[in-house]
Amino acid sequence: MAGHHGKFALIILNQPILIHRTLFNNVWQNATYRFCADGGANRLYDLLKTDEERSRYEFLPDYIRGDLDSLRDSVKNYYQSKGVPVEGVDDEYSTDFMKCVELVRAPLEGRRASNLGIIALGGTGGRFDQSMSSIHHLYILNQERQATLVSDESIVVVLGAGTHDITCNLDIEGPTCGIIPVGSTEAILTTTGLKWDIEDWKTSFGTQISTSNALAESKVTIKTNAPVVWTTELRFGEK
Repeated sequence: MAGHHGKFALIILNQPILIHRTLFNNVWQNATYRFCADGGANRLYDLLKTDEERSRYEFLPDYIRGDLDSLRDSVKNYYQSKGVPVEGVDDEYSTDFMKCVELVRAPLEGRRASNLGIIALGGTGGRFDQSMSSIHHLYILNQERQATLVSDESIVVVLGAGTHDITCNLDIEGPTCGIIPVGSTEAILTTTGLKWDIEDWKTSFGTQISTSNALAESKVTIKTNAPVVWTTELRFGEK
């Protein structure tokens, strides 16, 4: 998956899980930790509601954390009965997403997680302000670790200033992609590997931005003088 390499923690946010089940299973199985941010536990529970109990038992998160204003009592009781810790955190200045990020920063007892990346499932889509909040958190996390937002149609990462060599999985990514100067007054971009490559190209809101570009090959290089959002279309057959 573009923008992410190595071990990671999965954080399920409070958005419907619409990605292909095979892809979800792959991400789940490869995660070192699996956390649900408040109502994200509802989404996990509902994803498996048509499965046998045995299957649901195989998808138990390591932890459920948040202000718990969205977590249904029945879901809370189910996971607690299976030994999953559920923690309510009353901090109005921290989102449920970041409350789970703290679990990655301060790993569970007996485990090391300081270098883990993060894949957040459900970070875009739904309410626009919540999507922007998720992207805001990517900018914060970009200073310390790899972080990726995955929705049913998009993969989103933040690229800091510098040159980035990106390997895309063309079986599930593209062709559509974009480089968006969110949070930057202006960025200057040079790319290779795109259908419409650019060189020393100035981009900013109110002038020009690179959306609806396309992957020309699996290897993409992006050089930027300021942080930007890199996004690729996610496609994985019928859901």
